[in-house]
Amino acid sequence: MFPELGRKLMRNWQIKLEYKKVMMIILGWILAYFLIKKQDLLRTINQALPFQEANLLAGMVWGEKSGMKGEFYNQLVKTGLIHIVVVSGANLMIVGKSLIENLAKFIGRKTAIIGGGGMILIYVNLVGWQIPVVRALLFLGVYYVAQILGRKFRSGRALFLVVLMMFLADFEVYKEVSFWLSILAFGAVIINQKKGIWGTTFWVNIFILPILSLTFGQISLISPLTNMAVLFLVEIVSVLGFWGSILGIMWLNLGKIILSLSYPMLRYLIEIVEIGSKWQWATINFKFNWEMLLGWYLILGAYWYEKKKV
Repeated sequence: MFPELGRKLMRNWQIKLEYKKVMMIILGWILAYFLIKKQDLLRTINQALPFQEANLLAGMVWGEKSGMKGEFYNQLVKTGLIHIVVVSGANLMIVGKSLIENLAKFIGRKTAIIGGGGMILIYVNLVGWQIPVVRALLFLGVYYVAQILGRKFRSGRALFLVVLMMFLADFEVYKEVSFWLSILAFGAVIINQKKGIWGTTFWVNIFILPILSLTFGQISLISPLTNMAVLFLVEIVSVLGFWGSILGIMWLNLGKIILSLSYPMLRYLIEIVEIGSKWQWATINFKFNWEMLLGWYLILGAYWYEKKKV
C-alpha cells in the first residue's frame, strides 16, 4: 500500500513540477517579447563599442543594416565578406544552439528545447524573417524535434525537408538570390563537414561563387583566403554580441564588459577587410551566364559523385 501511495505522490509531484516549468517558460516568452526591443539592444552595443565596430556587430547579430553603407560595404563585397555583416542562417544556428545548449545545463534538454525554441522565434522576429534565417529556423526545428522524439538526425534529409517546406510555403522563393546562397552554402557545409573549418570554408566559397558573380558582376579572387582568415571568429563574436546586448538591457555595465571582449576580434575583422580591399588585382569584373552556372554545378556534382564511389 505504502509503496503504491509513494509512487502516486511522486507522479503527482512530477506533474506539478512539469506544469511549473511550462508556466515559467510561457512567462519567459511573454516577458522577452514585451521587454526586449531592438533599439535597446542596438543602444547597448553603441554605448559599449566604437562606431565602426558597433555597426559591424549590430549587423552580424541583429541584422541592422543602416551602418553598413558606403565605402566599408564596397570593401566587404570586394573581399567576399559581405555575408558576415548581415544575420544569416549561420548566425541563427550559432545563437540558437548556444541558447538551447546553455539552458539545457539548468532545466534539462527537452525543456530547454521548448523554452529555447520560443526565444529563437522572438529572435527571428527581432532580426526579420529573411530567407536564410527562415531556412536556419526550420533546420533547427527539425534538428531538435528529432532529439525530442529520439530519432536519428540526418543533415542531408533535413535540408531536403527544409527546402520542400519552403517551396510549399512559397513556390516563388526560387527567384530569390538569398535562397540559393543559403541552400548552397549549407549544402557545402554538410558535404564537407569532416574537412575542418578551413576546408569547409574553401568549399562553401566554391559553391556560392557563381551566384555571387551572377549577382554582383565580379569575382573576388581572395574570398577563400579572407573567409578562412575571419570565419573562425564569427561564432565567438556572435555569441558575445548576443548575450552582451541582451544582458546589457538588464544591467548595462555587465553588458558593456561582455561586449568589450569582442572589440579585438571586431577590429581584426575590419583590418582584414580594409587590407584585402586595397589589392586591386584581387577582384575581377566577370559575370556568369546561366549556361556557365549550370556547367559549374554539373562539374561539382560529378566530382562528388565520383568521390563518393571511391
